[in-house]
Formats: sequence, structure tokens, C-alpha cells
Amino acid sequence: MTLTLAHGPLSQSLPSTVNYRVEGPAHRLLFEGFPRRVRAVFGGQTVLDTRRGKLLHETGLLPQLYVPEEDVRSDLLVPTDHHTRCPFKGTASYWSVVADDRTAENAVWSYPEPIDDAMWLRGYKAFYFDAMDAWFDEDEEVAGHLRTL
Repeated sequence: MTLTLAHGPLSQSLPSTVNYRVEGPAHRLLFEGFPRRVRAVFGGQTVLDTRRGKLLHETGLLPQLYVPEEDVRSDLLVPTDHHTRCPFKGTASYWSVVADDRTAENAVWSYPEPIDDAMWLRGYKAFYFDAMDAWFDEDEEVAGHLRTL
């Protein structure tokens, strides 16, 4: 079970078989530390390498890894004009990853000026998992998303 899907504690609806209630907004965010080293590779280059990643658990979505900007190879990122707006986080800016004559368009995003309720996202970047060639959790290549435990 994930925290944010189906009947997890941060989902939009709880099952009838719990002894608790969740107070707060219908759309919930939880930002917590990820305990392992994570790397992403694109075009033969390691684009991110972190031991300080954090998972964003968000109602209705799979957990998303965010990493400190210092743990990302900024020399491989090219800013784009693409922006999206999330009512729960703010306006996202995007970057493409360019390595080995290949480009992953709008593969990275961040919230440079997040809304007050998500200010802790400032200074972190996230990557579309499928845009990278390979992901590593510690030294093991990951197929699918990172496991949370």
C-alpha cells in the first residue's frame, strides 16, 4: 500500500476499518527524507547522485523523489520556457537534460517560489522517472519506481 493511493492514510478517502480520522485539506502533502543513495543516468552521464533525497507523498499520486539542487549536474540541464501551475505547490519551472547528443525534454522540474504551504520544496528538483536511462537505489538498478521501504 502507498500512503497516497486507494485507502492509504493520505488518500482522499479512508476505509471503514480504521480507528482514526485525518483532519486537514482533502489534498495532502508529506515531504520526508529518503534513507538511501539514489543516482540517475542519462546519455552515459550521472545526472543526479544524492544521499539527501526526499519523497513527496501527494494525495492520488505515487511518491516522487526530490533532490537538493546541489546533488544535480546543472551543467547537463538547459532551462526551458515550459511552466505548470499546481494549486498545492506553486508554479513549476522545467529543464531539459542534454548528454551525449541526446535530449530529454522538460525532464526536470522545481518550484523556485513555492506557495507558503509548500515552502520546503524550495531548493529541490524532481525528475520524470521514465526520462532517464537508468536509476540506481544504492548500487541496484531500479525497474519501475523507487521502493519506499
